[in-house]
Amino acid sequence: MIRWSLPMGWGFTAGRALPRETTQTVIASQLRDAIVRLNPGVIGGFDVDAVVEEIVATVNAVEGGLVRANEQVLRLLRGHKEFRDADGVWHALKVIDLEHPTANTLVVSDEVTITVPGKTSRRFDLVYWVNGLPLVVVEVKSPTAKSGWVDAANEINNVYATEYPWFFTPNVFAVASDGLKLRFGAAGSPTNLWQPFRSTADDENLSGQADVKRSVELLMNPATILDMLANFVLFDTAGGGADIKYLPRYPQMEAAHLIHERVLEGGSKGLVWHHQGSGKTLLMVFAASLLLADTRTDSPTIILLSDRTHLVRHTAGVFTSAMGDAYFHRPKTSQKLRSLLAGDVRGVISTTVHKFADAGEKLSTRANIIVLVDEAHRTQSDKEKSLAGQMRAALPNAKFFGMTGTPVRNLATDTFALFGEEADPGRVLHRYSVSRSLLDEATVPVVLDPRPVVFEMNDQELQAEFDQFADDFDLDDPDRETLSRKFGRLTSVFANPDRIHAVCQDIVDHYLAGAYRNGLKAQVVAFNRELAVAYMEKINELLAGFEASQVLAKVGKHARITAEVNISVSDAKDEVAAMKPFQLSEAEEEEQKRRFLSPDDPLCFLVVTAKLMTGFDAPNEGVLYLDKPLKAHSLFQTITRPNRTWVSPTGFVKTRGVVVDYIGLAEEVQRAVVDPTSKGAGKGGGFVTDLSELVAEFRTTFARIEDLLADVDGLDLTVHGYESVRAINVFLDANPDAAEVFTKDYRLLARLYPLINTDKRVAKYQDGFGLFGSVYTTLFKKSSDEERKERLGELGPMVLEIINAHVHSFSVAASQEEALVLDAQGIVILKELLALVRPKPDKGDGEEKTPPSAAEILEHIKAALDKGVEPGSAKYTALAERIRLLRDRIIQNAQDALDFLSEALRIARAIVDAEKHPNTAVVVLDDDHVGVLSRIIHDHAPAGLTVTERNLAEEIDQVVTRTLARSWDNADARNRGARRATAAVFRRYMLKPVGEPYDSTVAYIEAHYLVD
Repeated sequence: MIRWSLPMGWGFTAGRALPRETTQTVIASQLRDAIVRLNPGVIGGFDVDAVVEEIVATVNAVEGGLVRANEQVLRLLRGHKEFRDADGVWHALKVIDLEHPTANTLVVSDEVTITVPGKTSRRFDLVYWVNGLPLVVVEVKSPTAKSGWVDAANEINNVYATEYPWFFTPNVFAVASDGLKLRFGAAGSPTNLWQPFRSTADDENLSGQADVKRSVELLMNPATILDMLANFVLFDTAGGGADIKYLPRYPQMEAAHLIHERVLEGGSKGLVWHHQGSGKTLLMVFAASLLLADTRTDSPTIILLSDRTHLVRHTAGVFTSAMGDAYFHRPKTSQKLRSLLAGDVRGVISTTVHKFADAGEKLSTRANIIVLVDEAHRTQSDKEKSLAGQMRAALPNAKFFGMTGTPVRNLATDTFALFGEEADPGRVLHRYSVSRSLLDEATVPVVLDPRPVVFEMNDQELQAEFDQFADDFDLDDPDRETLSRKFGRLTSVFANPDRIHAVCQDIVDHYLAGAYRNGLKAQVVAFNRELAVAYMEKINELLAGFEASQVLAKVGKHARITAEVNISVSDAKDEVAAMKPFQLSEAEEEEQKRRFLSPDDPLCFLVVTAKLMTGFDAPNEGVLYLDKPLKAHSLFQTITRPNRTWVSPTGFVKTRGVVVDYIGLAEEVQRAVVDPTSKGAGKGGGFVTDLSELVAEFRTTFARIEDLLADVDGLDLTVHGYESVRAINVFLDANPDAAEVFTKDYRLLARLYPLINTDKRVAKYQDGFGLFGSVYTTLFKKSSDEERKERLGELGPMVLEIINAHVHSFSVAASQEEALVLDAQGIVILKELLALVRPKPDKGDGEEKTPPSAAEILEHIKAALDKGVEPGSAKYTALAERIRLLRDRIIQNAQDALDFLSEALRIARAIVDAEKHPNTAVVVLDDDHVGVLSRIIHDHAPAGLTVTERNLAEEIDQVVTRTLARSWDNADARNRGARRATAAVFRRYMLKPVGEPYDSTVAYIEAHYLVD
């Protein structure tokens, strides 16, 4: 590090050779020389030694804590402290030349010792001195040692800054490195806030010592250190919470400087695209600070614009600390905002876009009004009557800069056109991509865990009851069709009490098994407000149960944990009365969020449907349970809620967030994470790799499986039937090592195939891939179409009662496939599917067309089928048929019927019936009829029957055992319980719980316990 630092202007002096006592923080002689050199016009009137003594006394004072002391010393180093000369006149003296780094005395030293009587001496590995002041402290570890950069950072935090805090009052930042990674941070701050320092212009793949060297060249450059000191170290010591020191991430520094330069050049706009969770709100604060400090901007008005009031509050403390109340304004009303702007106020105005409603035209025509818009893809539109349109009319000459992690280009708005300069690459002024954010560990990867909710249905009974209902109310075909369309979709099923119980039970079990034990909190996204309340009540009921209390007692942190809702409830007269109790005031909502963010508070679940899905920064949120269809930027922002970094008070480091998906939004996730810029996007934005690479990987993996199965006699990979499946199963049963290799390679094929299956180069592999899929029986893909919220009509509750009576056995099927991780590589894979369906542009058409969604494709097919139908004719579709089709779309990819097992089940049922009816002439094998099926399989199975069928038979008999052993309230409950357990077994073996051999299984089980 010393060798890399010398070419940048640092001079090396060994720590033991520094002109200082080991008890001294400041090299007084160098500080004295700098003060004389940098203040030639006024220094003659001062006792320089007295000035140095005053500065040293300020440096050594740490009353009020390190953060406050650091703020006071850095204010002095910025030249904001005045000193009194011999004539009693006050002057601001320059301690460091912030504009000309080489005009300062720059020294880097190793092995710098600090000691005082009664304390253990400590030795800093490296200290970077500017004019005798220790601005940077570095702790390093060997690349070959077990300890890493985190250990180095902890030594700075827990040893050096704790025992000798006065050495860190002039500290701009501290650095920790192990030679393979380098991180910088504020001394004393949690290690998850320490971050790399790189450049978005560099190769993302830079790593190891090359990455550390580049970081040193960028971060330890005197210009960077002094730029950070002058413009980018901010504090929140305004009260109302813990004192905080903010350091910038490198993309924030880059983007803030670009905004500053754009304003100085006379530019009028710019789009900053930074990944969700990487600090766009703080970027706005840094940019505003730069603009306000520059006299060339002529005392500007900076408007920090948000569409969320909590983001407005978030910035208040920083500016109050930096500038005082006189320069920071947070108007409470639209009238107050208009008054400030009309009165030509300068400084910072933090407000929401909603306060510009009815602001009128030309409220202020000044050109040095700069509007920094957070979450610029929301509420921003070029329509004149929109809130954003009214704001632009009120400020016709203002400059607008948009910050977003999900820019939008659709029919309603175009973030790129609204904020982007045509001359900027891809109309983006600065870009910090998802992949860079993940590589920098500024955010953590998100694991997408699909857990589709499956169910059963009594088709005939449901249809019969609905038909009788329709007859009773004398409904004609159009009326029947209307009700069928309205309630014959999953919207109805969502509110089913059994489904609510199944989903909430899965949420509680999943949370208590993992996230809770690590101190993480959870968010639940429900379909609508009513369901949000229902989920909250059900989750609280389950959390109060015996099973949950056992987990809580074992963890030993809380006696009870709870869930609360956060939903939008209006004051309107027509607001639903049942929603009124859940209305929160601004203060109550802030208190709720504070409790959620507190690791020790028992509030562990926030249940929402629209609020807090975007713009809610909760680093301790570890898992988000998603049970609502979402699209595009709303989905992307929602699934990034758990991607913030976090370290618990006990030291647990959050390495990834989890999104549990009960809907089946894989296709929409692929659509949501796409880069919407046009071809040839700027640096850091292109995530999509060449499709040929995926095809080549698929072919190579397929060939490995072919070679693996070369010894299977008579195997034809073009024949996808049960005999082929069984032949491969026999081979794999006999060769466990081969089975392990097959499993690993098939999982890779299964990840690749959905991305490339429309490519002609893989068409010849289709049959073989289907065959492999049947062998790998845990493979399944389940999804549901997006449902739309509909108002229940007069007859709605009655129809729902009919559905609820016949749709049952809800269960959550946890995917046995490896979870999809939305890390840098996972995002590349996800985006490929979207590229496959993206239509090619027409000749002469400069822009890409929006790719059709699955729903749009289905609509086109439906429209084609509907052609030729006479206008006005009512096509009555049976309610049961509609729901059955929905169910079939969820439960897919069943394997071929197991003929032998079906026959064995029929025989087993006959045997059990014979036990019940001894007069019937049927031979009984033995008295132990609970295991009849297993015995038949064991005694009469044909040669080559695989372990799959044997295990399935044993599990079916276990269902019988459990069913007979339990006490049931009534026969109906026992029937439902047995069917539910049977269906679960079939799903575990990836078989449809319909048709054969399922029907024979149910009949066999029912024969054991049903009373004639």
